[in-house]
Amino acid sequence: MIVCICNAYRTAEIEAKARETGHGDAYAVYQALGAAPRCGCCLDMAQDIVDDVHGAPHTLRKAAE
Repeated sequence: MIVCICNAYRTAEIEAKARETGHGDAYAVYQALGAAPRCGCCLDMAQDIVDDVHGAPHTLRKAAE
């Protein structure tokens, strides 16, 4: 599934890069993939994917964000 429309990053690419680099931050994973997030709408979903890869608990986010 495409997670980031701006950079056309798919779930599998984010998972693989998070495993490969050990990064626990979605922004750092994006940079390792070659491009930083543009609009940022995908970052919550991307962070959830990275958290799943590393077995980290999902952070609570305020509804207003």
